[in-house]
Amino acid sequence: MVTLATILVFIFLNGVIFTIDIMMFHYSFFEELGKLYYFNPLFGRIMLYFMIFLGFGSAIAIDIRIKKNKNKKQAT
Repeated sequence: MVTLATILVFIFLNGVIFTIDIMMFHYSFFEELGKLYYFNPLFGRIMLYFMIFLGFGSAIAIDIRIKKNKNKKQAT
């Protein structure tokens, strides 16, 4: 469930960034997509992978913590 929330937050924030940039700079959606992710392809790719790794890592840690808390409650 936490992993799904991480994905939804990532999609929502990308949507907000796209909307703000399209309205401020009057780009089309595809121009904005190109400028946001392909301005410097290596940096964009590194940033994207780092954020995905960070999000999934935190989601996995939170899921493990929730599972441990459930097991503690069932044991007592």
